[in-house]
Amino acid sequence: MLARTGIVVLIAAGALAAADKPSQEILELQRDVAQLQEMVKTLGQSMEQRAAAMNGAIQGIAASVEKVNASVAALQKGIGDVGPTIATQGVRIDQAGQSLNQVQQAVADLTAAVNKLQTQVGDIGNAVKAMAAPPAAPPGTDKPPVGAADLFNNATGDQSGGKPELALQEFTDYIKYYGDTPMAHVAQFQIGVLHYQLKQYDLALADFDTLEQKFPNSTKLADALYYKNKSLQGLGRSADAAAACQELRKKFPTSELASKCVTARH
Repeated sequence: MLARTGIVVLIAAGALAAADKPSQEILELQRDVAQLQEMVKTLGQSMEQRAAAMNGAIQGIAASVEKVNASVAALQKGIGDVGPTIATQGVRIDQAGQSLNQVQQAVADLTAAVNKLQTQVGDIGNAVKAMAAPPAAPPGTDKPPVGAADLFNNATGDQSGGKPELALQEFTDYIKYYGDTPMAHVAQFQIGVLHYQLKQYDLALADFDTLEQKFPNSTKLADALYYKNKSLQGLGRSADAAAACQELRKKFPTSELASKCVTARH
């Protein structure tokens, strides 16, 4: 387009040089040429501006591309650096998983041991209960009403609570079912005391004789001789009562009951 415009300008200039006198047509042609030159100049400036703008845009795109390339390179480098770390963490995770499995197995083993121990404790508890339970009654006899300790405590409570008949029955049951326990000699002694309190002196004498025969090492022997003396007095057997006092003083000289036995009266 610029080449064609230059040709038109040259033709116009040649025509002006060939003419001796400018005519109206020539003047108009000159004016058109001037306008055309101005348009060419303006068009050239516009093209230069557009070219400059395009160059700037191209440079901006190039810079952005460089930044993108740099970012991609940095990302690739970061991925390369993270790779070994991820691998290391994977190894650690595997190790942690193995440790967790070991802990779980240890917990399972401990739980099994605790369960076994609980079973053993339960067996021991059952054995203790069996040992503490009253002995089995011989064939043909009744079962004990309650345990040894409860039966003894009930009898003692009823005796001190003014229920001698009930206490007598309970102590008699104690001898019947628990005659081989450590408190049997005390129960036998209390049977004699209750018979004495009920003024059943002959039964009381028999009870105290039974205590001496079945439990020769009883701590209640001195008391039994003392109450034997009082029971004999109740039966009017003074000579036998005095003999009981002599036996008490001989066997238990330091006992307070030995001195009381002399003046004891029904």
